[in-house]
Amino acid sequence: MLLLLLFQPVRAETGPARLIIIVDDLGNSLEKGLAAIDLPGPVAYSVLPHTPHSVALAEKAYSLGKEVMLHAPMANTAHLRLGPGALTENQNQLQLERILRDDIASVPHVSGVNNHMGSLLTQQRSKMDWVMGVLAEQGLFFLDSRTTSQTTAWKSAYSKGIPWLVRDVFLDHEQNTAFIDKQFRYGLKLAQEQGFAVLICHPYPVTIRYLQQALPEIGEQGIQLVAPSGFLFQQAEARRLVEARLAERQLDHECDRHEGHCRDSLAQQGSRHALKQ
Repeated sequence: MLLLLLFQPVRAETGPARLIIIVDDLGNSLEKGLAAIDLPGPVAYSVLPHTPHSVALAEKAYSLGKEVMLHAPMANTAHLRLGPGALTENQNQLQLERILRDDIASVPHVSGVNNHMGSLLTQQRSKMDWVMGVLAEQGLFFLDSRTTSQTTAWKSAYSKGIPWLVRDVFLDHEQNTAFIDKQFRYGLKLAQEQGFAVLICHPYPVTIRYLQQALPEIGEQGIQLVAPSGFLFQQAEARRLVEARLAERQLDHECDRHEGHCRDSLAQQGSRHALKQ
């Protein structure tokens, strides 16, 4: 948990809190998928591979400027059915990488991946390293759905230098308006407290009806809805700013210690730079 706190996204010093929403499990129902894609704002959509409507729904979402992700099926501890394109504990590295590449290729316009189920596979660091190797070669980010507290997925993504996020709130594992409202309000509270929150939901009619009403109102609470990749880009920029400020403070500290020698050193560096140009 300490490692998670150390590497959580940087909180911006200015600007609104950010909310990231991903609708999982698109692909099996065209009607439910289209209703979800019609949600206002930059909601992201995670599509199951090799499903009847995966291509059509991914194309539709992309045409509306929405972000498309792969919802990669991964082995779970309850051994529930995963569907086509599943990544399992019995696969060797070559098999797992081939299946994952095929899954990614089957869904157009994919910019990132999150796990579908995966309470078993995400605990296995070697398997997650194989997954992240494929994502690294294809330039994709990873969102850890965190279906188990023992997940190693986000740690593997971090170690491979892959942009990553972790789910904060599941919105609708109880499919009624009262529960969804409670979870959504908790997500907004988290966003305001830590500067961002990541919510995952599903294309259930009750969820979509709730979000159609709730999303247009979050701006009044000082919260901005952003796509995962947009948020990760903002984080990269924020980290660069933080690193630049830390470097500046370190230089100021050196100047304080060495008094005028620092100014002389900076002048020499500037002269060398000018000569190179």
